[in-house]
Amino acid sequence: MNRADARRNRVRIINAARAAFSDHGLEVSAAAVARHAGVGTATLYRHFPTRSDLIDAVFGHEIEHCLAFLADAARTSDPWQGLGKALDAVVDLELAAPGLASIITTSDRSAPLLEQFNRHVLQDLERLAERVRGTSEARPDLTSGDIGLLLTGVRAIAAGGGPQIRTRCRRFITLITEGVRRHR
Repeated sequence: MNRADARRNRVRIINAARAAFSDHGLEVSAAAVARHAGVGTATLYRHFPTRSDLIDAVFGHEIEHCLAFLADAARTSDPWQGLGKALDAVVDLELAAPGLASIITTSDRSAPLLEQFNRHVLQDLERLAERVRGTSEARPDLTSGDIGLLLTGVRAIAAGGGPQIRTRCRRFITLITEGVRRHR
C-alpha cells in the first residue's frame, strides 16, 4: 500500500468514525467503524491503535477550539458577555460537529481528551458562575450546574437544526441570560 492509499484510508476511517460516533455514541465497535470505512480492522488499528487515538483524531480540533473559547469566555471582563460567549461556543461546537456535545457528556470518559475536556469545562463553568454571581445583577443562587443546564438547553436547540438556527439559538440565549438575572 502506498502513502496516498494510507492517507485515503485514514480519512475514510475518521469520517466513518465521526458518523458512527454521532449515530451510536463512542461505544460503537471498531469492526463497525472499519466496515463503514470499507477497510479491515487491522487497517483501522494500524492507524489508530487505541479508541482514544481515534477519538482524538475525530474530535480533537473541535474540542480544543471549544476549550479555548470557553476559557476565554470565563476570563472575559464582563461576566454577562462571558456567559453569552460560553453559550455561543456550545452552539458553534454543535453546528461544527453534530452530536459531539452529547457524546462528550454521556459517554465513557476513559479517553484522555474527553477527561481533559470535562475537567476544563467544569473549572471554566465554576469560574464563570462565580463571576456572574459576583455582579449585583445575578441571582444569588446561580450555580455552575445551572450554567451547565443552560448549555445543555442551547445545545439541544442547536442540534435540532433547521432554518435560522443561529437566530433561534441567539433568542434562547437572550431569554435564559435574562432568566438568571436578579428580579427586582
